[in-house]
Amino acid sequence: MKLEVSKIESCSVFKNFKIEKISKVQQKKIVNNIFLKKISDMLGWLDVIDVREENLNNIEKFACQIRKKYKNFVVLGIGGSALGVKTLKHAFFDSIHKKEKIKTFVCDNIDSDGFISLLDALDLKKTIFNVITKSGSTSETLAQMSVVLKLLSDKKIKADKHIIVTTTKDNDLYQFAIKNNFKVFDIPKDVGGRFSVFSNVGIVPCAIMGLNIKELLSGAKMARENAKKYDYTNISYTSAYINYKALEKGFTNLVFMPYSDRLMLVSDYFAQLWAESLGKKFNRSGEEIFSGQTPIKALGVTDQHSQLQLYTEGPRDKIFMFLKVQEKIFDFTLDYDIPFMKKLNNIELSTLLNSEFFATRLSLSSLDIPNYSIIIDKIDEKNMGSLLFYLQMTTAFMGEMMEIDAYNQNGVEQSKVYTKASLGFEGLNEQKRLIEDFRKTQKLIGY
Repeated sequence: MKLEVSKIESCSVFKNFKIEKISKVQQKKIVNNIFLKKISDMLGWLDVIDVREENLNNIEKFACQIRKKYKNFVVLGIGGSALGVKTLKHAFFDSIHKKEKIKTFVCDNIDSDGFISLLDALDLKKTIFNVITKSGSTSETLAQMSVVLKLLSDKKIKADKHIIVTTTKDNDLYQFAIKNNFKVFDIPKDVGGRFSVFSNVGIVPCAIMGLNIKELLSGAKMARENAKKYDYTNISYTSAYINYKALEKGFTNLVFMPYSDRLMLVSDYFAQLWAESLGKKFNRSGEEIFSGQTPIKALGVTDQHSQLQLYTEGPRDKIFMFLKVQEKIFDFTLDYDIPFMKKLNNIELSTLLNSEFFATRLSLSSLDIPNYSIIIDKIDEKNMGSLLFYLQMTTAFMGEMMEIDAYNQNGVEQSKVYTKASLGFEGLNEQKRLIEDFRKTQKLIGY
């Protein structure tokens, strides 16, 4: 994986900035704070990739048994319990119509139009469900599980043959799963949801889908080794430093733009990492700062024709992070003779895509808009493992530069509490009163 930064160094907002001159003293301090786990008790994601060979073999054996017995595999989860799996599924199957070893669905919403219609279309006798929630109390995921359990019961299908649970040991869901003889995989307590793709949260579903989980973890380890370096060749640190300096200059938005349909959902994965980790009201000193850099999802070349106008002539508050793949599985030479498109004759689609990529970067650079690029050789398990871990590391480094706790999510937790209060959960009378008062203030207009 490579980082291309020439258009950062030439941008006026980074005047006299040279990547090679990043402070090694500050970098060493931040790198050590993270890898020596001085700043949080939620850094288990750094080590979760060190899975014993025996354990990986057992997971692969289990996955093989699942594929032989079932036709459908449904992941029930939300946020970090789904986005990593959904991203990898799209990269390896959905976007190129590669034949799946088992038909996989990732259900990360409770909209009944989508969820119930999917369940109605499946043969439940040939379907296995993986319930994933670290806390074991995620309302949306438990609601999904409740629906599935009721449908299985109505059809006289034994639930213990069709439910896998992935959660933290000894919580209520874990105990429920053990009591009902469900297969259970644990999530380490020191691994947060959005950093959990390389734990059982992601590894088990990936193995069931038929991906090479050993190569996935191998790629993650490569990114981890690079992130331990104390110079500018540490590309996750350098990326974070660029974003941090841009934020200091008022670039409060980060546009993440893959030039690859297969990597389209990496934007969703990254958006959660960046938004939940960096959007914080307080810094580590307890000062009110309302920090963050808003991730904006875009896709090249599609969004050149929908968003680029705003980016080139709109507010100067955006820095761009491009993602490019060198090798394509498929290509096509344009050799059909259409008189008014002769300039396109005898070129490959990949050549046109690359031209669009460089044209967009040049357009932004000519307007003095900062941008840089992440480049991977090809889309395989090792490169995807490296890419996703790189994004985790970049987020962690950015959090340290901003002097915030990148691992809590108080804003999300408050919403969860209000949801439970609106449903009548005990002990939330004050929150329930606030909800009732809020509803009274609603004004509806329109037709």
